[in-house]
Amino acid sequence: MSISTEQTILTQLKTIRTKRASTTSEQKWLQQHITEANLRRLLPDISIVGLHLLSELEAGPQTGIDLATNLGVTRGGVTRAAKRLVTQGLIGSFQQPDDHKKIFYRLTPSGRKLARYHDKMHATRNHQAITLLHEHYSPAELAVIQRFLADLTDYEA
Repeated sequence: MSISTEQTILTQLKTIRTKRASTTSEQKWLQQHITEANLRRLLPDISIVGLHLLSELEAGPQTGIDLATNLGVTRGGVTRAAKRLVTQGLIGSFQQPDDHKKIFYRLTPSGRKLARYHDKMHATRNHQAITLLHEHYSPAELAVIQRFLADLTDYEA
């Protein structure tokens, strides 16, 4: 299986995971691997959008509109998640001195730690998924799965 086939499948899986309402498996993994008690305590109150918002902010400060676009979620979803993350001290908000209309968000040190745990969780799960795929499917079958997931994603969009 080529790297592009693997990456396409992982992208499709990410889309499926992001659209799911439940964060149970992600939260379970994070609860088991986060060593800081204060971050573990906050975790049950963070939505899947909130977790992905933290990871997205690792690239640098962004507006709510930018986050919604990059994550493929509604602006309202970003606003709700961001308010909770601000309250929890995981992100901060600010405005540019020359533009008081746009609100930008950035990670706090605690938010950066949680984002890194979240990224590690996804890397681990992605590795497990690729291992499973290699163990159970031939390259030809993987090409069919890739095509199916792309078609399903297009259908659900």
